Amino acid sequence: MTIDEILRRIVRGHANTILLCVLIPLLAVLLVELKTPPAYSAQVRLQTLSSAPGSSTEADGLSSRVLALATTPQVVQSALREARQPASSKDALYASTHKITAERLGESSVVVLSVLGQDPRAAADTVSVLASQIVRFMNEGSRGQFDATLSDVQTQTAAALRARDRLQTQLVHTDGLQARANVQSLLAGAQQDLDHLRDELSSLTVSDVSRDQVVAIDAARPTVDRVPSRVLPRTALAWLLGLLVGIAVAVVQETLRPRIAGNRVLARALDAPILGSTGQPRALAGSLNLAARRQGVETVVLVGVDERDEKLARQLLESLRSESQEVALSESLSTAHQPGSSSIGASTDGPTRHRGVGQEQTVTMSSQVRFTDRYGVTPAEEPTAGVVVVSAGTARRSHLEHVEDMVRAMRWPVVGVVEGAPRRGWLARP
Repeated sequence: MTIDEILRRIVRGHANTILLCVLIPLLAVLLVELKTPPAYSAQVRLQTLSSAPGSSTEADGLSSRVLALATTPQVVQSALREARQPASSKDALYASTHKITAERLGESSVVVLSVLGQDPRAAADTVSVLASQIVRFMNEGSRGQFDATLSDVQTQTAAALRARDRLQTQLVHTDGLQARANVQSLLAGAQQDLDHLRDELSSLTVSDVSRDQVVAIDAARPTVDRVPSRVLPRTALAWLLGLLVGIAVAVVQETLRPRIAGNRVLARALDAPILGSTGQPRALAGSLNLAARRQGVETVVLVGVDERDEKLARQLLESLRSESQEVALSESLSTAHQPGSSSIGASTDGPTRHRGVGQEQTVTMSSQVRFTDRYGVTPAEEPTAGVVVVSAGTARRSHLEHVEDMVRAMRWPVVGVVEGAPRRGWLARP
């Protein structure tokens, strides 16, 4: 099977199915986008370190820490409550999952905290309160342990200072060389302990002063921007998915109920030539007439493969009737202008009859070839009748089998195949 036959059977034969599968998700996306109110993004920048991170891994760790704190349901609920927004547990969980994001700016230590909302003012208030809470927690979260350690060192330093002062007083009131030497030894140890504690206290003080502080750069006036519409990418995605689903459905339908892969395949199956198209009735009339005479057929029966092709056959019969009337008028005029002609209205070789749907309909052209449908064949014409199959090339194989059975039963020769002119427009029914 060629690519053209595949396209005919799947794409053209199931064009409406594919189109429906594409239009449904497109309309659904457009409807959702029309009913969705605009969203706004409020942003606050947080500087987490005074210096640049040493690596991208460290920068990712900082942004991940900010995101983890910002999406904590209890923190989000407190921020929503302070911003005078609905602050139930369900609202906080939804906001932490769908409305709060945090991402780093390149390799810097600045993290952008964002909150989505339909009200720009509410989103700005929420992100401002949330940023303040994150700053307070990150700056004071580990402060309790540091304060406890600092207090312990200060207590030990005060005790060491009292012990040294006591030994100094004792040294003044001590007599005797040996006793004074013992007190001086104890005093030196106390002084050494005191110096060590003072060094530790100084180190703690310096580390507290030089420790990085998280700073909210623009918490007082957050940046609020309208979120760009996603209708274009969502529409493209819906179109692509709908197209894939439509082609898949068409493949399944074609597998279960296959169609004819064009009129060439139909002609090969019937072992008959293609004589023309219904879009050119004047040229087709001559081709049908000539092909019928060459095969000794005096009555041509127009047969459609399926219901749509039957309509094409009836339309073709109407066209042939018009052509026969023009031929008759032309022959009458030529006879009238000949010398010795006795009648202007000379008749053609046979009568011309037309029927509606379900009634006999026949067309007689010159050279004793008559065109009719399967219901207009008389018993006297059956021995000299032949079949012309009219098809748009999209009928199902089961319908073709019915036509083949009819031809074998009637034992009529197949004169040829007539292609149905393609329907104008892009909503052509297969």
